[in-house]
Amino acid sequence: MITEKFRHQLRQEVKLWKTEGLIDNYLYEQLSERYQFDYLEKTASSRFITILISLGAILLGLGMITFVSANWQEWSRELKIVILLTLFIGVNTTGFYLWRQPNTLANTSNKKQRLGHGLLIFGALILGANIALMAQMFHIGDSPYGLYIVWGLGVLVMAYSLQLASLGVIAILLMGLGYLIGLSSLFYSGEVSWLQLIIEYMSLVGVLLFIPLAYWCNSRVIFFVATLIILLALEISLFRVFNLSNNGVWGAIALTLPPALLWGYDDIVWHKVDSRIFQSLAKKLAIWYLSIGFFCLSYQIFWQDFLLENFYGTSSKIHWFTLVEVLFFVGLTIWQWLFLARQNKRDFQSWRLDSVSGMVLGFIVVTAILCFWHLSINKISEIATLIINIEMFILATGLIRIGLAQGIKSTFWGGLILLTLQIVSRTFEYNTGLLLKSLVFILCGLGVIAAGLWYERLVKK
Repeated sequence: MITEKFRHQLRQEVKLWKTEGLIDNYLYEQLSERYQFDYLEKTASSRFITILISLGAILLGLGMITFVSANWQEWSRELKIVILLTLFIGVNTTGFYLWRQPNTLANTSNKKQRLGHGLLIFGALILGANIALMAQMFHIGDSPYGLYIVWGLGVLVMAYSLQLASLGVIAILLMGLGYLIGLSSLFYSGEVSWLQLIIEYMSLVGVLLFIPLAYWCNSRVIFFVATLIILLALEISLFRVFNLSNNGVWGAIALTLPPALLWGYDDIVWHKVDSRIFQSLAKKLAIWYLSIGFFCLSYQIFWQDFLLENFYGTSSKIHWFTLVEVLFFVGLTIWQWLFLARQNKRDFQSWRLDSVSGMVLGFIVVTAILCFWHLSINKISEIATLIINIEMFILATGLIRIGLAQGIKSTFWGGLILLTLQIVSRTFEYNTGLLLKSLVFILCGLGVIAAGLWYERLVKK
């Protein structure tokens, strides 16, 4: 797939080739027509206009909602229903008609298409207002999180129908907001509704509804947002199981399952997916998770206060299906890692992981053993803190090495920042004098500057 960044770089190179006489005017015109150099500025302008139209649609939606709210008490129920349905159907129909205009660069159809896109976003906002006002008129439901869940499901249907990534992101954010608001319903007993079931099993709901939408829309943003919500819900389910069982095995799984699930992720394990669209993003998220996790675990106070017996209060009962949900993700992780090891079967006589995956697996296994030992056998706060700091150091230096070897700036700087944070945090954690802290800051600052200048010179060479 030819990206816009590639076209910008190619245009600069082609102009340079023409100036140096390597190509003639005819070849330059052919390349310009093939890669549409003349429309690069128009594309950037169109993107800016799309953002403005989307923002305008949101403000227009808020304005309409405010207007309706100001006159709501004076209208009859029938008039309210007619106004709501007419506005919703009219905006979405107009938006759909304009959005379906042919996608060309030479006429005004793109403007109509962007306007239609903005109206569809506006229609998604109207849907939420309709749901809230209809529920108020007919006295349906009393849970605030239910509005966001139902609203998100409605927008999700629109996203699937239209294959629009923007609507998909809005739908996932709405359901994620409803999930956060409705978390408290998990910790008190009451009548179970289908909305509470969605809250309780949000990780499975996300896998079934959000991940296919990411592939359907081919959107990394949807996959990223969906993964964050799925991991949050999975972590809460894991800690609920650990809190109920008070078993070190579940504590170890709760700490290490998410990065293992992310690093072992492979798109082609899913049916009818033949390309690795999101695998690299999943691996980056796994590195982020490990980095943040190691940084938190590197403090000794974490291991000293790692008894989470009353973490969720007195109400810690869970349904048996929550355990099935957790076991599903455990089995999926094991299956993914076996699939990952099998990828190298052509090169080796037996299944084997590459060096980076083997290192990540080592981090996960060592951390799980430390957590299990600390919770179930004997408290090892000092030893666990030392080993986690060693793992954090190895991870940081490994990221720096990969960034140098492959010329990836983000990886290099990520490893350097992680290493700097480790040194500085250890200085503040332990009782050291101001003179030593000042020396550490100066050395870290000089080291970062020197490393950055050296890396840039290496990249230029």
